[in-house]
Amino acid sequence: MITRTETVLELIAQAEENKSETDRIEFKDMRGGFSGNSCWKSISSFSHNPEGGYIIFGVAEDSSGAISFVGVGDQAARIKEGMVSYCRDDMVSCLDPVFLDFEYKGVQLLACYIGHIPDEIKPCYRKSLGVPNGACIRVANVDKIISLEEAREFIRNSMPFKYDHLEADGATIEDLSSEKISSFLEKSAKRTDRPSLQLSAVGSYKATIRNLGIADEFDNVLLPTRAGFLIFAERPPQVLRSFSRYVIRCVHYKGVSPASPIVDRQDIEGTLDNQIEGMQSFILKSIPLQASIVGTKRVEQYEYPPEAIREIVANAVIHRDYNTVETYTQVSVFSNRIEVVNAGNLPPGITVENIKESQFSRNITMAAILKDMDYMEEYGRGIDIVESSMNKYGLMPPIFKNTANTFKVTLLGGEFENLNKRQLTIWQTLQAPDKTMTSAECVALFEGVSKSSVSSDLNGMVDMGLIEKVGAGPSTHYRAMY
Repeated sequence: MITRTETVLELIAQAEENKSETDRIEFKDMRGGFSGNSCWKSISSFSHNPEGGYIIFGVAEDSSGAISFVGVGDQAARIKEGMVSYCRDDMVSCLDPVFLDFEYKGVQLLACYIGHIPDEIKPCYRKSLGVPNGACIRVANVDKIISLEEAREFIRNSMPFKYDHLEADGATIEDLSSEKISSFLEKSAKRTDRPSLQLSAVGSYKATIRNLGIADEFDNVLLPTRAGFLIFAERPPQVLRSFSRYVIRCVHYKGVSPASPIVDRQDIEGTLDNQIEGMQSFILKSIPLQASIVGTKRVEQYEYPPEAIREIVANAVIHRDYNTVETYTQVSVFSNRIEVVNAGNLPPGITVENIKESQFSRNITMAAILKDMDYMEEYGRGIDIVESSMNKYGLMPPIFKNTANTFKVTLLGGEFENLNKRQLTIWQTLQAPDKTMTSAECVALFEGVSKSSVSSDLNGMVDMGLIEKVGAGPSTHYRAMY
């Protein structure tokens, strides 16, 4: 924290001598007025710097690096108010700035100190850009946007991504099912062709469940981790208040919208593996079986591939943001589609565009255990399995929608099997939060495609009920119905 003017003056003198900003100081010329958007990179960078950093307002630099002190005039109060507001409203994981008014070479300057944030809340980033694009580190005198791997390194140490190996509040070792743990180890040993672990000795049992992340020492007491309790609890974990919201809410609608009559509904509790099984069972009993003739035999199959359903519901349970308790994971079976909506959005650095290649989970221990239980494929293969199995059924690939608070996967039914690639691209583009597009903007998505072709695509999507047309004339635009 700034405590002495001499500290700031020394850093300014170093910058003057070097004819350049440094890894701890950034200059801003305020003659054009204050804008937080011009400061966000330095705010993020200095938040990640072990010694923090200083933004000095009232200093100008020319193209040669020469520094001139122009002062802040009467803007000091406005800058302070703007910086505090920007750090609180537009940045994530940012400490309140600390200010120092001082005079240098006959002009009034303002120093704003950005303090280093703890590892548990990193990264600091611009809210509107997300991670990694909204987070920076300081390299010499440059604010560099972090890479995807640097983003993952930050969040591996952050509290939101330590959820599953923290203490399960209110649970004890006696609340775990030793029988289920033993069965899990037995199956794991057979699969990997290694000797079974003998858990008869207390010490062996404790060591084993610690190594697996099922339990750990908390204040010198061996207690279940949240991952261990949610997977191996003797009774449904929801009996404890702190786990009561971890319920899968399933609804089967007769029509194509939540306003349709409800055919069936079920709240699925239990351990995570039981929830995966329960979600899949609910969906399978809610979708029709279709008969076809293969050779001389009549064969029945579900409208949607069970492999795709299992992968989607397993991923919903495994990758859910368990820090979010304001809502449930929701499964909605409509007459023309299946939707699975998860609490929390995609982890930082993961986007709809790179989700197939991404190999990152916010719940590392849960993912590892449930993978060994055969509820999860190798990282990065899940989406491929969904797309491949949907394709074998003649269905469209899954549609993903990532918002500030939820992540939704939609499996489209057979009535959409004739969607062309342009229509699918348009609908996926319209999945962005509050996204609308004009006809001209849709045409711009495709090189060498005529306006009439795209217009026909849009009309077809309106007829299918995928999108709706809003407005008239040049202001006409389209938005996704779901």
